[in-house]
Amino acid sequence: MEKTDAVEPDRLICERTYPMVRELLRQHAAVVRLSHLARFFGLHPLPRGLRSLYQAAVGEVAVADALAQLGPEWLVLHAVPVGKDGSDVDHIAIGPPGVYTISVRHHPGRELWVGGGVLLVDGERMPHIRDCEFEAVRAAQLMSDAVGERVEATPCLVVVDPRSVTVARPPRRVAILTPRELRPWLKSLSALFGPDRLARFRAAASEDDTWHDIGKPTADVAECLDRFRRLQAEVSQARHLRLTWITGGLVLLWLVAIIGIGGFTTGLLFR
Repeated sequence: MEKTDAVEPDRLICERTYPMVRELLRQHAAVVRLSHLARFFGLHPLPRGLRSLYQAAVGEVAVADALAQLGPEWLVLHAVPVGKDGSDVDHIAIGPPGVYTISVRHHPGRELWVGGGVLLVDGERMPHIRDCEFEAVRAAQLMSDAVGERVEATPCLVVVDPRSVTVARPPRRVAILTPRELRPWLKSLSALFGPDRLARFRAAASEDDTWHDIGKPTADVAECLDRFRRLQAEVSQARHLRLTWITGGLVLLWLVAIIGIGGFTTGLLFR
């Protein structure tokens, strides 16, 4: 990873970044493109089997975009290895309020219930809270070794596109957020680091040997995101075309109905 003061999501970083986007683009490459006529009528450019993966990729990019808007005082790292077994944290954000590990989970259309350390997805228990706490502990240990003092990392769980999130009792340490809530929440936190301490933490986090096997850049993330955003534009354009055709059809039916009623009324008057 490059040693910079600010790591933007479009920079060259490791292949593990944006796994949902990469998998979507890989599968989409095998999809036969729609005909001009199909595109004219606004048919969805993705087959049904890829649409849930597309929504997960949209959420993945939304989280990274939110972190990119935190401002220059924040350092954001992506796909950070924190374990020798290959486990990594989706994002680590370091700013005036401290160190935050951010794990992204995709549950489109699902109902989430949180009660302390228990998280249920449509009634099924998931280990997300425990996993977030473990990732935060590992990141804090590695950062502590790098800066030479004890570091606390706050775990955040970002849930993408749920139908609902019910927090009966908040977890003791983990913040439960949606992509839209992430940036305002981080920006609302009180500053704990002064400029000198924040600079030391940012410098330590930017060092390759702070993290496990972080490796060197192997993929042009900007190109990957550019392809994804073009696909997003296609999906959005198709949706607008469908709405246009539907609206036009309803207006036409309304006009036909009005003309029909008018003709019927005229016939009664002149009978």
